[in-house]
Amino acid sequence: MALLIAVSGFAQTNADLYKTAVALRMKGQFHSALAIFKVLLSKDSNSTAYLDYVSVLTCKTLHDDSKADNPPIGQYKHMEYLAKRSLRLDSSNAESHYAYAFSIAVISEFASHKQQISIAGIMKSELDKCLKLNPRHAGAYHLLGRWFDKLAGFNSVEKLAVKVLYGTTLPEGTYAQAAAAYEKAIMYEPDYILHQYELAFVYHQMNKDADAKLWLQNAIRAPYNGDDSATVKNSCRKLLSQLK
Repeated sequence: MALLIAVSGFAQTNADLYKTAVALRMKGQFHSALAIFKVLLSKDSNSTAYLDYVSVLTCKTLHDDSKADNPPIGQYKHMEYLAKRSLRLDSSNAESHYAYAFSIAVISEFASHKQQISIAGIMKSELDKCLKLNPRHAGAYHLLGRWFDKLAGFNSVEKLAVKVLYGTTLPEGTYAQAAAAYEKAIMYEPDYILHQYELAFVYHQMNKDADAKLWLQNAIRAPYNGDDSATVKNSCRKLLSQLK
């Protein structure tokens, strides 16, 4: 891929490379897209688009490729820095708010419950800003689904801590709200099967296994063949076997 970029760089403008990278990202070819965006960012470190894509795609690929017991927290924090830098350049950019929310979402996965509670309000605020600027942002709805799902799983003590810290400004998460968010993610990005898996998982938590099975079967049959296809479809098969 590096050789391809080096050769194509002579024939393609930055705009051409950007278009190619976006197309790869939309197909789920995250690693190839990231390689191009890194080259573009090295040429223009003040481009919010390049900063946002490098931040999101680095977090995505690292999260998919790293072992759970050895998370690359330092790299995640650097991606948080890139997203915040992008926001300083343009605070009205929906993608920058999404990139920031994405980076702190992966950091939160490996944080203590106390830290997760402190992060929750920031993440929700960034997702709200993103969706206000772009109401059709599938990725933001996906993260919002995870946000509601996570809070719904908190115990009574943790939920009380959320209320003490945020008062009435932070809504209490429910699985129904998580499902509604995932449904919107699917509406705006119907070919990405990770949305479907997460919706099925939430339906299972809601004891709606018949609906969960339908989405799992749909995801398994889908022609999607992005970088995470095998992993997501294996997760779908595993959950489906538990529902039979």
